[in-house]
Amino acid sequence: MAEQQMYLVAHCEPCEECVREEWQFVRDGELRWEGYDHCPRYRTYACDRGRGVPPPWIRERILAREGTVHLPVGGPGGVPIALLRRLYGLSIAEVVAARAEGYRATPVEARYLTDPAP
Repeated sequence: MAEQQMYLVAHCEPCEECVREEWQFVRDGELRWEGYDHCPRYRTYACDRGRGVPPPWIRERILAREGTVHLPVGGPGGVPIALLRRLYGLSIAEVVAARAEGYRATPVEARYLTDPAP
């Protein structure tokens, strides 16, 4: 299950100086993500982080920047269905579709899902 923690919210209207970064990583065997917003013009900062899969708007930006990795689901060499379902909270219909078509993950999610380490 995803966990999210917001440290500060101080928004300005986005301008050409605004910096927005999002990333994913694995720490202590857990999938994690962070987002950072900074506007040097108005001196505003916002930091957002959590465990699990990032919120959709952050994950979409990561996918747009880094692309997707197509993963087989189930069977020999595929991502275990139970792991995929637990991580993404997929419905049975979504699992059936992923089993038939594979699943598109971010590069970090793909490494996390296919890493043989416990």
